[in-house]
Amino acid sequence: MTERTRVVTIQFTTRSSAGQVPAGVADYFWGEAYERRQLEATLLDLFRRWGYGDVVTPTFEYADTLSARSNRELQAELCRFLDRDGSMLALRADMTIQVARLVGTRLHDAPQPQRFCYAGSVFRDVEPRAGQQREFWQAGVELLGSTAPEADAEVLALTARALEIAGIDHFRLVIGQMQYFEGLLQALELAPDVRHRLTQAIDRNSEPELEAFLRETRLSQPQRQALSEMPRLGGAAIEEILHRAELLALNATMRQAIANLRSICDALVAFDVLHRIALDLSEIHNLGYYTGITFEALAPGVGFRIASGGRYDNLVGTFGATMPAVGVALGLERVLLARRMGASTTATPRPLSPDLVVTAGNHRAAIEFVGQARREGLVVVLDLDQRRAAGLCDYARAVGAPVALDWTVEPPTMFDVCASTPAAQPVTPETAGALIAELLAQKQQRTTSTMKERRA
Repeated sequence: MTERTRVVTIQFTTRSSAGQVPAGVADYFWGEAYERRQLEATLLDLFRRWGYGDVVTPTFEYADTLSARSNRELQAELCRFLDRDGSMLALRADMTIQVARLVGTRLHDAPQPQRFCYAGSVFRDVEPRAGQQREFWQAGVELLGSTAPEADAEVLALTARALEIAGIDHFRLVIGQMQYFEGLLQALELAPDVRHRLTQAIDRNSEPELEAFLRETRLSQPQRQALSEMPRLGGAAIEEILHRAELLALNATMRQAIANLRSICDALVAFDVLHRIALDLSEIHNLGYYTGITFEALAPGVGFRIASGGRYDNLVGTFGATMPAVGVALGLERVLLARRMGASTTATPRPLSPDLVVTAGNHRAAIEFVGQARREGLVVVLDLDQRRAAGLCDYARAVGAPVALDWTVEPPTMFDVCASTPAAQPVTPETAGALIAELLAQKQQRTTSTMKERRA
């Protein structure tokens, strides 16, 4: 009997994704990429000078390592995928849980407090929008092993310095205290579903929902007053707010939270950043592990936080011995967006402009000059097409270099390409060092001018 083989061809019609990137991720190149790298390096340098050591964590973890220590929102945003052995993995959604895992499992007996700093990309499966991609960059610090209010004050002060050094002149650090609201919930003794409803109303800052809750829930007069005043316990009048919150406190937990805030604010006076601080006791946004203060950095014209952090005294203990901790993460894209707010124009991406273009002609003296200029801090590009005179000047203008140098002639000739008609100026071994010094001074002047424009 002859068997016939039936071949079935299934065709899938899909839109080609060749050359595209998925929604929520992006390419960064030329000046935009340099700006990001420069900000990251600047922040890490600041963190190190405050005594924070570097930590590099893996891009993905076992999914339950992250999800078991996150709130529902963060759990839903994890980017999960299967390992070859069938284990469920997830891309990191923040760095804090990873640092807690490292310290709890490997560094629990190291001298305390421990200080770590980091920078890298994190991932969340969210709907992309302005200031929120699915892959985004964070730089931050974690201070582990101290419950002192001075530890919270240090992280807050460092956050303020980081934003200042990043070029954000106008911002406010808004501080909340999870224990104040937790103490209020303890005093109200609500059923779980009612408690959840109230937490949602406060977290959303929804006055209609809060008013409906107050109408429908039987409360004593002190309880009703404390709850109705929650949305108004915020602002820059720190002592006044703390005093009002203290009068409304219904138990020791609420009073201890106010005492903690007062101690932190007292410590911040020495750092001269108290003018950056505001309070908001209705701020209860929690990634799932905060236990004390929470805070966020807000800038005018930016509709989202550019940095956030808080105290998490129980997180490390889920991996090993209990250890108190406090930390902060700055969103680099959001910081850059805040820095650009108010700019009159949007810059078109272009390569980083060199300080000098040189036609070397394979002359050893030219290469030695270029090497010295680079060691001194100048960005120097060699013209591989060996252009001369007008052609070299045109190329220098095209790449944004203010000066061109032709070493194929004797003596070598420099051109100021910013001039309407660049004049040829000879360069001798005796004047080469002075030329480098002059170019460095011009570069510093351009950098200073750019910074002033950015702050204007």
